[in-house]
Amino acid sequence: MNFSISRKLSALIAVAAFASIAAMTLQLYSLHQTIWNDRKNLIISQVDSAISMLGGFQARVESGELTLQEAQDRAREAALPIRFGQNDYLFMMSADGTRVMHPDPKLQGTDSFKSKDVKGVFYNREMVENAHKGGGFTTYYRARLKGSDEISPKLSYAQLFAPWDWTVATGLYVDDLNTQFMGEVYKALLWFALLFALLIACAIPLARSISRPIAQMTAAMRSLAAGDKTVIIPGAGRRDEIGEMAGAVEAFKQAAIERDELAEEAEAARISQEEAKKRQAALDNAKAEDLRAFVGVVEVGFERLSAGDLTVRMQDKVAEEFEPIRAKFNASVASLEEAIGHVVTSIASIRTGLGEINTASNDLAHRTEQQAASLEETVAALGEVTQAVNETAEGAGKAQQVASGAREKAQKGGEVVGKAVAAMGQIEQSSEKINSIISVIDEIAFQTNLLALNAGVEAARAGEAGKGFAVVAQEVRGLAQRSAEAAKEIKTLIATSREQVGTGVELVTASGKSLEEIVTEVSAMAEVISTIASSAREQATSLREVSGAADQMDKVTQQNAAMVEEATAASQTLANETDELAHAMAKFSTSAGDAGARRGSPAPQPSHRHGAPSRGVRQLRTIDGGAAPKPVADSWDEF
Repeated sequence: MNFSISRKLSALIAVAAFASIAAMTLQLYSLHQTIWNDRKNLIISQVDSAISMLGGFQARVESGELTLQEAQDRAREAALPIRFGQNDYLFMMSADGTRVMHPDPKLQGTDSFKSKDVKGVFYNREMVENAHKGGGFTTYYRARLKGSDEISPKLSYAQLFAPWDWTVATGLYVDDLNTQFMGEVYKALLWFALLFALLIACAIPLARSISRPIAQMTAAMRSLAAGDKTVIIPGAGRRDEIGEMAGAVEAFKQAAIERDELAEEAEAARISQEEAKKRQAALDNAKAEDLRAFVGVVEVGFERLSAGDLTVRMQDKVAEEFEPIRAKFNASVASLEEAIGHVVTSIASIRTGLGEINTASNDLAHRTEQQAASLEETVAALGEVTQAVNETAEGAGKAQQVASGAREKAQKGGEVVGKAVAAMGQIEQSSEKINSIISVIDEIAFQTNLLALNAGVEAARAGEAGKGFAVVAQEVRGLAQRSAEAAKEIKTLIATSREQVGTGVELVTASGKSLEEIVTEVSAMAEVISTIASSAREQATSLREVSGAADQMDKVTQQNAAMVEEATAASQTLANETDELAHAMAKFSTSAGDAGARRGSPAPQPSHRHGAPSRGVRQLRTIDGGAAPKPVADSWDEF
């Protein structure tokens, strides 16, 4: 869902409010049913008490103590003063609708079936029918006061006393129930409004505390991406996820600053190098002038020397730095003049030695080339092995980090499970206490029921004096029975809850043990991975050292091979040029006269059994990715 965090939090608040409204609606519906059921139970209890009272008189008839007429007369007298609620009363009718008992003397003995309410309902007839069906309720509408236009609903309950075929009934006005219910509705709405306002008051700052730092972090990251390295990263000191984000962005900022500093240093170094090059160029130009003058003098001397005139000498003055060269030139020519004489005599022996050198050089070149090829393959294999070991070490390091994180999370999970077990234990203890209290309530209800029963029996024995007390005893007995039933239901629910809590404790305890085993296994795995990572790093270090040594050996071997090839070619060329040198000796002129040189016998031709083909020196890649240094042709001093 591409919604902002603030909108998601608002949606969460809306869901919570909707759930609260639904819960309040269900509670109000339950309250409405409870109010109506209480009113119905009150009516039923009054009728039941009257039926019980009639049963007492019928028992006296059956025992012969009273006649049927006497019993009925006494029953009328006992029920006539009974009042409950707001001066509500009982009334009785025979099967044909005759009012056999009514508090209003004018209605006594009249036909009740003729009475109907404002909606035309013959409610007394309906009461008698419901009584003969086993008892039932009847709703009708009439004025509370005679002569009043205010019509109110009235709920009546009728039950048949079969021995006398009398319908015992009573009724209550129920318009006050709606007033009572609406009062509860207004209270619930008021509480909901207060709680919802409190929820909004807490949710808005919470949403802002989450969305605002993220918005500030986004702005800072955009400024940093635009190149502003002076931006301050918000939330750096927090210890939540936003603080972790701020720390990561701060690290990125510092890396960017370091990168810019390195770029500035590189630019300064480049400028310094350019200035050094300019200074060197000016110095080189000054030296070039002196060099040109010196070259002119040298050129004249070498022209004469190239013509074979060994008597030439540099007599002209030159620059001070070239003066040693002039002196050395003159000394060299003098030495050359002296050496030429010795050269002629040495040419023959040189030509003989060159043949032997060529043969040995060819063999050495062949063996050196084979060794260089083997070393190159070895270096390449070591490079691949080293790279694989490095990857293994990196993978082991990452696995160690993942294992450490898993161990920490498992430990936290174990702590949470421990707290859950403790909380469930407390719930179980509370359930035991409530169960004890319910047992006491059940015992009280039982005792109250016995007392009410005894009181009813005593009231019946008291006759007329105990009629009112019998009604009260019957009401107390009904309340005790309902209390016992409610206590029994609560006790059953608590027993079920205790069983479920016990099951939850067992499951949570098993989860805790599993988490402890996971923590142990993860710790052992982390130690093994750490050992593997350390070994892999040590192997990588050793392989890099071995690879570096092999690479150095390969470089030296290639240089040797190149120099052997050059030596072989040089010796072959030197053998050919020795003959020409013998011819050239006759061209030189010295102060002692022409130096004649006799040509000796031709030098023996070198063997080409193992002549290695001429090849350039290869550039090998080192373990770290750099190129091996390129040997140059003039590397005899290094060799």
